Amino acid sequence: MSSSIRDGRFSHFVEFTVDPLHVEDLVTTLITRIERFTCFCPGFIKADVQVSDEGDRALMHILWSSRAHGEQALKSAQRLDSDLFQLARQHHAKALLFSTYNVVAEVYA
Repeated sequence: MSSSIRDGRFSHFVEFTVDPLHVEDLVTTLITRIERFTCFCPGFIKADVQVSDEGDRALMHILWSSRAHGEQALKSAQRLDSDLFQLARQHHAKALLFSTYNVVAEVYA
């Protein structure tokens, strides 16, 4: 196992709480949104979408090379597409949690 200290990387996490009947459509929409806007933004490193075992929560995680890149991408996406609140309403989300984090370390196998 190895670890490294990361300087400057930045993450967006968006968690949606939804009825399990709507989670599949939400996941499809999140993947499309990532592919449409995020992947072509400067500083994009990777993204993933996860679903809880219960199927009632979806988590979108996007990793950027810097906070500035992440913030610029968020502004661009909001100008070009519906905001996350509208997306949550479209998919009948009961709750939406948006968080940002600075990456301070990574551990690899």
